Amino acid sequence: MTRLFTYQSDGNIEKHRVIHAEHEQAQALLDSGKAVKLDIPELQRLEQKADELRTTYRANVDRIRKSDNPLLQDEKVQKYELDKLEKEYRAKTAEVEAEWKAYRAQQIEEAKIRAARAVIKVTDNDRAVAEQFKNRAALKLASASDKGVALSEIKNEINLLTDGQRVALQGEIAGLIGGIEGNATHKQAIISAVQDIRNSDLLAVKVAEQLPTSVLGKQRIDDIARRVVQDEASSALKGGGIDREFYEEHLKGKGAITR
Repeated sequence: MTRLFTYQSDGNIEKHRVIHAEHEQAQALLDSGKAVKLDIPELQRLEQKADELRTTYRANVDRIRKSDNPLLQDEKVQKYELDKLEKEYRAKTAEVEAEWKAYRAQQIEEAKIRAARAVIKVTDNDRAVAEQFKNRAALKLASASDKGVALSEIKNEINLLTDGQRVALQGEIAGLIGGIEGNATHKQAIISAVQDIRNSDLLAVKVAEQLPTSVLGKQRIDDIARRVVQDEASSALKGGGIDREFYEEHLKGKGAITR
């Protein structure tokens, strides 16, 4: 899976969203210019650290449960060791989670500052490009027999402009959409294209606010699975569906960690 930030909507994918996409879909979005790949080293580092802690914990749980050490055959001793392992595991993952939450909060605050101070330089050349683009687009609309096709072409051409040229074109937008009659959807499509500014400072807040709130996703899945198994086993035992011996032999310790 590839983490992306979308510049434009595509099907059921919304504009300005952080998404995960399979390789083929991700490549299509990147090639079309509708998204950019997000590389967040700190997120990757902490997710990997959390995964490593989880893998080590699960291996240690399995080792204790399968140990031929006579001391660990005692249920109370085994429970004590498993409880100690879990306590240590959760303490370590809590540190990782706290580190990520502090980083995420810092990124949001820094992004707000960047967005507030963002500047898009508009040159005289950008203004000239915008004015001439507006004139050409207006002529194309006026002479087009199929307004829908002409508007689609204009929208695609706007996507080829730089941020500076789009900002300059915003000042010409009234003249550009003045030739679009009736269909509000067509007008909105042109306005959206002109407003599609991709300055990283302006978009930083949208990205930062969509960063994951936790790096302990797999641990939470384990916890949910444990509760489900325990609840189902408890209900079955009370209802007479299974007996304690069957539970101990076939359910306890299977799949997710269900202590």
